[in-house]
Amino acid sequence: MIAPLPPQRLAHAATLLAGATVGSRVLGLIREVVVAAMFGASDARAAFVIGYYVPFFVQRLLIGGTLSIVLIPTISDAIARGDESEMRQVTSRLFTLVLAFGVGMVVVGQLAAPALVRLAAPGFIGDPVQLARTVALTRVNFLAMFFLALATFATAYLQALRRFTAPAVAPLAFNVTVIAGTVLLGPRMGITGLAVAWVAGTAIQFLVQAPALHAAGFRYRAEFDWSHPAIRTVRRLALPAMLGLAIVEINAYVGRFFASLLPVATGVNAVAALDYAYEMVQAPVGILAISVATVLFPGMSQLAAAGDRVALRQTTSLGLRSLLFLTAPVSLGLAVFARPLVQMVFERGEFGPSATGVVAACLTAYAAGLVPVAAYYVVARTFYSLKNMRTPVVVGAAMVFLNAVLAYAFMRVMGVAGIALASAVVAFANVGLLLWMLARDLGPLDARRIVGTAGRVLVAAAVAVWVGWVVAQQRADLLFLLAGVGAAAFVYLAACVLLRVEELTLVRGLLRRRSVRLVP
Repeated sequence: MIAPLPPQRLAHAATLLAGATVGSRVLGLIREVVVAAMFGASDARAAFVIGYYVPFFVQRLLIGGTLSIVLIPTISDAIARGDESEMRQVTSRLFTLVLAFGVGMVVVGQLAAPALVRLAAPGFIGDPVQLARTVALTRVNFLAMFFLALATFATAYLQALRRFTAPAVAPLAFNVTVIAGTVLLGPRMGITGLAVAWVAGTAIQFLVQAPALHAAGFRYRAEFDWSHPAIRTVRRLALPAMLGLAIVEINAYVGRFFASLLPVATGVNAVAALDYAYEMVQAPVGILAISVATVLFPGMSQLAAAGDRVALRQTTSLGLRSLLFLTAPVSLGLAVFARPLVQMVFERGEFGPSATGVVAACLTAYAAGLVPVAAYYVVARTFYSLKNMRTPVVVGAAMVFLNAVLAYAFMRVMGVAGIALASAVVAFANVGLLLWMLARDLGPLDARRIVGTAGRVLVAAAVAVWVGWVVAQQRADLLFLLAGVGAAAFVYLAACVLLRVEELTLVRGLLRRRSVRLVP
């Protein structure tokens, strides 16, 4: 039986994940810089965006996110009963299912690619060259989905056993492989070289976790028992989890759907511009929100299994307040510094000033919704720990409709930036409704404490960003931009000390890898 993770180990795990995620996001940013310099915001780049996200959506729907959501609570139940033999049987049978689905995704993807591309990007249908290029890239990227499915299984299995090192390193290996592959293959194969590099990266992402799987006791036996009690539990949870993820992925894809309908202006494809901005705003989400939620989720599952709803509420509140402290200044900073940041990161090679303006406008709009996007990761996992998959699905379905209506309305006025703004508005509506429903079912979530934290960090963030902007405006160069960002960070921390923001103590503890109080 695996004992609950003590606070000092939780702090260590959170620091490890955050550090690895920072490294992965930095490498991911370098990857995007390389891609931007080689392909800009061109039609070729837009074709790759659709050609990747179509198979990624299918993979997430069938295996990726569904598996991680379902596997961790299932293993936690086995751990709670002290039955490690059953856990081995369940995971071995699940791996057989993953293998079957992985092969099936590759085969179906090759056949269905033309229809899927027409459905995902109807704006490409009028351009036969763009349509054919997107279909070809989609078929290549479906090969990556097989390896990504295996990598996702490995990550979920190891995280359920509180082994975070190999899953944290895997994305680093992925990004290094993609960067190297793009540099080597891009000049020879064009945008197809980028797709081949992604396939190689996903293969490496699984292979680097394979030794840790073996060390953790995973032994695969080619068998499958659909009637096994744990498998029946997985079957019961998988469909609502799959529907929930379908809603999330469809919601994320609404923007690209409408962007494909916009005309190409001054050589800037709206799909490509939206994707660059999305990748920039997802970096802090990955570094901050996913790290916090990933570490909290196994503990949440054990608290829910034990019926300790008080501790579960307090853990959820702590996660939300921590993310408010971490993401509020980033949200304001990205909005204010959007243009110089995009210029510094991307404007070189095929990525020109016209692309900078469009991407910066999208980034500003996306940044407005950063806080609720981050909060969603904690709120959703609270529902999942309670094995309540239905509520996020129902709420998410309503958000898809709202997102489509707002995206269409806003893009008619603001162009592609309106699509990003619609996403931000929907993020607030989504997490607000989920919080209300969670408090109704689980009990009070320290609303007064959360609101108090929000007020203090927003004041601190506003002062910090203003100071950073004043410093950065002294001269339009990289040195003063970095100085402005540094000044903003220093002022924010100082203001949080003066305003007695208690979450600062938690983050300081995580950074120093010392014990922190998870529940007050």
